[in-house]
Amino acid sequence: MQISSTYNKDLSRIIIIGKPNVGKSTLYNCLLGKKEAIVGEQKGLTRDYQEKECIINNIKFILVDTAGLAFKKSKLEKKVFNLIENQIKSSTLVFFVIDGSQNLTNEDDYCGKVLRKLNKNIVLLVNKSELKKTKNFINQGFELGFGNLTHITAKNKDCKNILYPIIKRYIKPNYFEENISHNKSLSDTIIVSISGKPNTGKSTLFNLLFKKNRVVTGEKAGTTRDSIAAEIRHKETLFKIIDTAGIRKKNKLIGNIERSSTYYSRKEIRYANVSILVFDSTNAFSSIDLNIANYIISEGRSILLIFNKWDLVKEKIKYKQEVLKKLEEKFFDIKGVNCMFISALSFKNREKILDKILDIYLRWNTKINSSTLNKWFKDLKLHSTNITYKGKLKLKYINQTKVRPPSFSVFCNSKSKFSLQNKRYLVNRLVEKFNLEGTPIRISVKSARNPYLKKN
Repeated sequence: MQISSTYNKDLSRIIIIGKPNVGKSTLYNCLLGKKEAIVGEQKGLTRDYQEKECIINNIKFILVDTAGLAFKKSKLEKKVFNLIENQIKSSTLVFFVIDGSQNLTNEDDYCGKVLRKLNKNIVLLVNKSELKKTKNFINQGFELGFGNLTHITAKNKDCKNILYPIIKRYIKPNYFEENISHNKSLSDTIIVSISGKPNTGKSTLFNLLFKKNRVVTGEKAGTTRDSIAAEIRHKETLFKIIDTAGIRKKNKLIGNIERSSTYYSRKEIRYANVSILVFDSTNAFSSIDLNIANYIISEGRSILLIFNKWDLVKEKIKYKQEVLKKLEEKFFDIKGVNCMFISALSFKNREKILDKILDIYLRWNTKINSSTLNKWFKDLKLHSTNITYKGKLKLKYINQTKVRPPSFSVFCNSKSKFSLQNKRYLVNRLVEKFNLEGTPIRISVKSARNPYLKKN
């Protein structure tokens, strides 16, 4: 198994560093030209680093947003520091951001000491330059010992134009437009979202798949705020894995930050190919678990249920039997839901999980030949006694309209006479015949009239 960066390794990297709440994520969003990181007044919103390809004029590079560098007091802060330090070492240029509306703090001095030890190209950016008090900040900025100051307003689009000459000084322009070649295999990338309620082990599972501590984990619920994406190659297939923030009930959301986190988590589910829903085995099938599962299914995503913290379950055989029974009860709209029982902390079953994701994706992407489908449909119509009819219902033919998820149109003489029981029966038989277990099936019923019938 090959682990790779999300983006081209040959590209230079620019990393944004600073103490918490100086505007790093705002600058990150500004340079990218879109909102990728959650911003707010609350300190410590960014816990992990994010990276995206960024293009400014004719320069393409990887832009990295990091958590705020703070004194290493807690275990969580130490983990954050180690992640940031490794990213700084691999970067070509460091944007050291300070808040010009405030006096220098011990945290600013601490950031400066860390950066000096690493001996990188560093540019000091004084943010919030639009404020009057920032104009008196010049002397204090020089105390950090990084030369000339560059005044910016991170939330202003002109920030790109201000920073472009600096970026050009350290990174050579790459005229990629002339030789651009679209990677056809990119369309085959399997996008996988990891979702669930807070503190079920989503980030731990993410780290397991990447065989390293890529994201920060902690016992406190809500450690992950932003969605973190990275790529991994397995059996010649590229997987884009996205770790999302925990999803809470609407009435449990506190403030704009949690609302934004939940919004982006749902967005990642909506655009994923395979959605992994992580349960805490010691407290599975809560109302929020079921809400998330139903949301995944309603969006037509293929789903893999992972019951984490399996090591804490005592009567494992009995537990599995109860789970399978509940799956039949709770998810009657999707048959044969795929599930796995793991302990993510043990770093086992990584290969099995990736194999399962690939299998689920292939089922979700199934295309059935029309003649094969209708031959089966004809035999089903002739021999089945389970389809109930309201009046004189005549089934004519079936057509697969799309994949991802497999969607079918059933044509009959009267749409109103096709019952919900008919639909469920057909879905169950499709799943059995064409090996579509755990895949959402879409059925639309249409009335088909004889085109040669003369109108009165």
